[in-house]
Amino acid sequence: MKLSTYFLAAALLAVCSCIHQTRASEDDHHEKSHTELSDKAIENADLTMGQVSYQRMTVTQTVFGVIAPENNNIAHISARYKGIVASLNVNIGDSVKKGDVLAVVENVSTGTKFNMVSPISGEVSERLTNVGELVDQQPLFQVINTASVWVELSAFPENVEAMQEGQTAEVYDLHHHKTVSGTVSYISPQMTGGHIARARVVLPNKSGHWRPGMHVKADVTTDTFTADVAVESDAIQTLNGETVVFIREGNRFEASEIKTGRTSGDYVEVLSGLEPGAEYVIGNSYLIKADILKQGAGHSH
Repeated sequence: MKLSTYFLAAALLAVCSCIHQTRASEDDHHEKSHTELSDKAIENADLTMGQVSYQRMTVTQTVFGVIAPENNNIAHISARYKGIVASLNVNIGDSVKKGDVLAVVENVSTGTKFNMVSPISGEVSERLTNVGELVDQQPLFQVINTASVWVELSAFPENVEAMQEGQTAEVYDLHHHKTVSGTVSYISPQMTGGHIARARVVLPNKSGHWRPGMHVKADVTTDTFTADVAVESDAIQTLNGETVVFIREGNRFEASEIKTGRTSGDYVEVLSGLEPGAEYVIGNSYLIKADILKQGAGHSH
């Protein structure tokens, strides 16, 4: 009987020890999820606060590309017959109108002179001949019109899946000197060997800023919606492997684990973990995380 009593007491002691360790572990986790700061500490931290609420959000896909002239706005002008260039009226960089005479060529067979005219208005971008040269139906001039241009975009699979023709794109030059809105007019039905899909945006270009060959960035709007709950992106931190936002109640800052949805860059949709109206930390939220981790490290010792 005494032996049975001994084993019973040992078992009870083990159970109590287990319960104590579990509570200690829970307390330790609890300690690592919040902190309390004095008014002075809050002031020194220079925290920026916000209120959890709904948010109108715009989802974009950022892609890169290069400016190109529209196919219908490029003209290559060739001699109709074998002949000698008798005169030239234009040079590279000259503006021409549709029907302007670019050169006069004398037919070597008949001696008849004929005019080479531009079929479009635009700028002479190539001149491949000189007076007195013998020519034979090869292109002698290139004229391009850049009143509107194409942006030839390179879209990766994760981008192109969300893109559709007709979507709006904000196009930036890489120095952010200018921004202009355009429309997605074409998306290639196949990928290149580098797993890239070609997409095209049409841009107005009366100012001439968007020069063929210029490298650009484009933000294509792929979704616009109202999130019932959203927070600013700067508020989101990772704590103990979880995505969290720090909720403030007076001087207490509690890590609230959240599940995120779509993002607009500046804001992130929150699917669970936050209630509208709660006050949360935006700017310098990493300082709250650092203080919680510091307290957790001290508690573990």
